[in-house]
Amino acid sequence: MNFGHGAIVSGFVVVLLLMLGLSLYSTWSLRKKIAGILVVTLTYLLVYFSLPRMLGWPTDRQVPRRFNLVAVYIQEPNKATGGAGDVFFWATDLAPGADLRPRAYHMPFKASFKSAFQEAQGKLRQNIPQEGKIELDDQEQGVPLDWSRLGQKSVKLKFKDIPVNLPPSKDAPG
Repeated sequence: MNFGHGAIVSGFVVVLLLMLGLSLYSTWSLRKKIAGILVVTLTYLLVYFSLPRMLGWPTDRQVPRRFNLVAVYIQEPNKATGGAGDVFFWATDLAPGADLRPRAYHMPFKASFKSAFQEAQGKLRQNIPQEGKIELDDQEQGVPLDWSRLGQKSVKLKFKDIPVNLPPSKDAPG
């Protein structure tokens, strides 16, 4: 569920108008007042589920099969607290016609993913753009990727350098 800015503004306007109407000694019946309270409650839920997407929390969407890596944050498992560990990263989808704005994604921690992300992160620090690719060996194209199956050998994450488009050399013929 992703409602955006319009839902936030609409939600607060509805709450304001309902509270104003109810606080001005309305002659509404009990049924209408109860309906108003339910509308306000639903509006608060709408706002509640809209805010995390706007605040930059990772999306619930599936990670694209090909993406341009922008940034990475790796949180390793913590034995003291029992935390399983996570990998958070920003990426842009490289599929034709996809939105080119970066999105925040989340993956559960896995040692092979950690090493791939760390290597890519090192190259990003050297200003070498990285393209990530998720390869699925035993699944058909178009089947949604189930992140709970990451322990299987069928899911592989690979990064490669993206060639930088540099201006032509002054010495080049032409």
